[in-house]
Amino acid sequence: MRLFLSVDLVGSTAFKQQGQAWLPVILNFYRDFDHCVHKQYRAFRQRSNSIVAPPEFWKSNGDELLYTCDLVTQEQAVEAIHIWLDALNEYRSLMGPEPECLDVKSTAWIGVFPVPNSEVFFRRGGVQFRSDAAEDAILLQSEMRDQWYGGKNRQDIVRDFVGPSIDTGFRLCGWASPRRLIISVDLAFLLTSSNAATNDPLPLHFSGRKALKGVIGNAPYPAIWIPVGVGKDLRDESLGRHLADPEVIRSYCEAVIEQNYKVITPLFLADDLDDDNFGWAPPFIINQIIHYWRAEKQYRDAA
Repeated sequence: MRLFLSVDLVGSTAFKQQGQAWLPVILNFYRDFDHCVHKQYRAFRQRSNSIVAPPEFWKSNGDELLYTCDLVTQEQAVEAIHIWLDALNEYRSLMGPEPECLDVKSTAWIGVFPVPNSEVFFRRGGVQFRSDAAEDAILLQSEMRDQWYGGKNRQDIVRDFVGPSIDTGFRLCGWASPRRLIISVDLAFLLTSSNAATNDPLPLHFSGRKALKGVIGNAPYPAIWIPVGVGKDLRDESLGRHLADPEVIRSYCEAVIEQNYKVITPLFLADDLDDDNFGWAPPFIINQIIHYWRAEKQYRDAA
């Protein structure tokens, strides 16, 4: 399971059209936000015995920066979100009052691999590979994945992530605002299921449901968010009106997940929440993983 985190520079398009020297501002965003993420991660490790994978830079999409990290326990999801919130707050404190038109917004979601989501790998331009592998995309992906995780010549390979969870996350980014960190329904379930949530609860808010194009058959999707923002005038008239009870929001998210289990994987729907390990995966997920493993073995044996 992976946590995905997006931070987007709000107002940058209009700012670039003003004829000002915009490039230094954008470069500072790339540099300073990454510095804040790693600084807050180090601060967390110094004050806590918990082991959380550091958020690693995934890629940029214009003025949007994307990070990801592995999740091994439920508690790590809560801890990683706290680190991210601290990074957002610190970055805002560095922005200062100028330019006033710029701010940041953020989104967070999770994805389960290798089903229903998948890692994909690409050779960098000019890198040579076996001609027979080039004719078989599945075998080529297997070889590049082994190379990536083996740590050998990783610089020759680009890794990306695809799947329904990734698409949902990017759709949710459109709901984010400087005052609202939008989170996916399965991440909200995870955050309210963790034992860590009782010790350091996150203030989850709920603002109804609306269609998210292409997601869960265009059925209404819950708008769940965490209030963020310091140091700027970030008024939100609805802030505080829909502070959700963790037990209520957990039950609600569980119902949404169970109704759409083929695209929102209910990996954590387990009775024993005291277990640090993942709960259960539905049979169709296990069967698909076994199918993919057997198919890959056949490809390797035939190569």
